[in-house]
Amino acid sequence: MSDDTPERNEMVRSTVITIIFTVAFLILGLTFWAWSSPDIIETSPIGILNSMNLYVTVLLESLTMLGFFIFLSVTVFNLRLYVTQIRSGWFDLLAIFILVVAMAWIMFGTAVGAVTAILSLGFTVYLYLLQE
Repeated sequence: MSDDTPERNEMVRSTVITIIFTVAFLILGLTFWAWSSPDIIETSPIGILNSMNLYVTVLLESLTMLGFFIFLSVTVFNLRLYVTQIRSGWFDLLAIFILVVAMAWIMFGTAVGAVTAILSLGFTVYLYLLQE
């Protein structure tokens, strides 16, 4: 990766965009979680998807949490670079990984938590390969 940092206005624009996408994926995840409630699952879109194919629901919830992980990571990286002029390290990525996987596990259960962990590790490997 290059050692030069982007201009400040580019960092602000990028951070605002990633914050918007992070919040959008978080709201979508919370909506899926609310629709999975035992009280309303029969009448919710999640209940309809479950009646068609259970794996579609797991995939949608996992991809939502993956999107949240990706945009939260980029937001944290951009904010740290903007505020401190120091690039983020692996600790930041690991902390975000643990947070998102724990959220997926608590909100949706073991299957979604495990799939989210695997997909997020794939994105982490992509970031590692991008470094070289």
